[in-house]
Amino acid sequence: MYFANRLFFILVIFIAFVVLLYFFRKQYNAVINPANLLWQQAMNEWNASPWIQKLQQNLLFWLQIAALTLLMLALAKPIWFSEGIKGNQIIWIVDTSATMSAMKADKPLIEQSKQQMKQMAERLTGQEVTMIIAGAKPKILLSRETDAAVIQREIAGLTVTYEHENIEKAVKLAESLVHNKDTVIHLFSDSVKKADMKADLTNIPYEIHNAAGIQDNVAILSFGVAAKEKRISGLAVLENQGKKQVTYPFVITSEDSVVFQHEVTIPAGRQVVINIPDLPEHRFYQASIKAGDHYTADNELTAVYSDLNPTIHALGEVNPFFIKGLETLGIKAVQLDAKNSLALKESGIILAEGLPVNELPKMPVIYINKSKNQDELIEVKEPIESMGSPLTEYVDLGKTYIKYASNPIKGNWENIVTSGEHPLIQTGTINGQPAILMNFSLENTDWPLHPGFPIFLYNSYQWLSKQTGFLGYFQPGEEKWLQLDSKKSVLEIYNSTGKSLSTLQLNTENFKAPYKPGIYQAVADEHVYYFSVLLDDREKKPETAPSFRLNQSTANDTELALKPNESLWFWLTLIVLALLMVEWEVYRKWL
Repeated sequence: MYFANRLFFILVIFIAFVVLLYFFRKQYNAVINPANLLWQQAMNEWNASPWIQKLQQNLLFWLQIAALTLLMLALAKPIWFSEGIKGNQIIWIVDTSATMSAMKADKPLIEQSKQQMKQMAERLTGQEVTMIIAGAKPKILLSRETDAAVIQREIAGLTVTYEHENIEKAVKLAESLVHNKDTVIHLFSDSVKKADMKADLTNIPYEIHNAAGIQDNVAILSFGVAAKEKRISGLAVLENQGKKQVTYPFVITSEDSVVFQHEVTIPAGRQVVINIPDLPEHRFYQASIKAGDHYTADNELTAVYSDLNPTIHALGEVNPFFIKGLETLGIKAVQLDAKNSLALKESGIILAEGLPVNELPKMPVIYINKSKNQDELIEVKEPIESMGSPLTEYVDLGKTYIKYASNPIKGNWENIVTSGEHPLIQTGTINGQPAILMNFSLENTDWPLHPGFPIFLYNSYQWLSKQTGFLGYFQPGEEKWLQLDSKKSVLEIYNSTGKSLSTLQLNTENFKAPYKPGIYQAVADEHVYYFSVLLDDREKKPETAPSFRLNQSTANDTELALKPNESLWFWLTLIVLALLMVEWEVYRKWL
């Protein structure tokens, strides 16, 4: 036991003063004395032990002595030796890479590191704490923080970012923040070795806490798809990093449907190449190995199929001028009937005429809004004007004759070509896909006879192809400036389930990829772009290493520290208050 404010023991004078007051206080007791003999006997007994009897019979005296003693102890602030943390300045470097998501005892490894940091935070005695995330670009979360609540909150908010850790840069950053000779740097990871520690400050002790947890692992090292001889083929490389031969199902899915499945046997420490000769055409594919190991981040890999020259599928009563115009441009167009539209996958572009909107496949579409009732047609009398869209670039509509037009479809459309207040060509979305809407049929115009018609078809083909373009492959959290052909500056990011993740301003902000690997969509001005976030190849070969120390003078990593116990001071003061209340009640009833 130790007292931080021993000067307050001088208050013992007040305790002695109270005792003296009771010694010299006059006290009279009423005694009924029927005879002088009895009076004399009572006085003799009283004089034999006057002070002891007074103390025994006076409860107020003991309550006051107890209150003063406890108050003196509370003011003296008792403290005791307890386990503390070395250093006046503590720097934590935290690895949040993908391997820290590996499971151990039903918890990810990062939780083990967080638990260690929480226990250390509870033993802090006012030291400054700095926290650094060792990502591709190290990031400072806390800088010389002393508030325990803030420190605990930052620890609780740590999550896996799937970036590959950059220990060297994080260590250099930590050393640049050292401003006290009595500093200790703690590094929380899973596989840091002594060879990885390139510390410049040899007088600063390091403590490396490796959370070992990955024993056997099966990983998909690579996976890709490509068009070959009018077919889509795939290739995957799997590796068994364990010590035993394993057999697991290898599955390829797209839009929650299984397109390929095969049982794969991988010898211990070997790689296996899987050829997928024929895949149905989809926008993207997700390969997975159902290994059920403790590290699942490298058990899945996505690949995006980008068709640079999508096929146009003509559905319904499409005017032959459309097909001839496309063929003149070298664009492949296939005429299908309405029944075959159900077999179409999400690839290519639809050219539809004479079909209900709700029966169209979920694909980019050029839709000719053809009215079946001649009485509903609107005569075009006013001049045709273009609004300056990429669809009408180099297209001269001034000499084009359009006799009749159809009523526009209800929805959120942007007018591209108009006649007065009546829209002739519009852009928007149908079934969530980009669409070009023509509110007149070629039978009611001489437009196919003008050179602007094939130019419009080419512009429309290029525009719709870009709407479902592929942005590329990104590392987790990678930042890049995007140049998109979009009138609006807002870009929304969605995951594969359609959940909105973030929104950014294209003209002021860099595009930042999500951290979790997978397939994503980016939507700007109703344009849909796909991109894929891939796990770093270095995160597909996890390792384990024991914990160790550097630049340590002693083997003991903790020392006894004087830690004031504020709770004891509070309880002592509370007891004093309770004693005063009891004393008041005794005084009220007895005196």
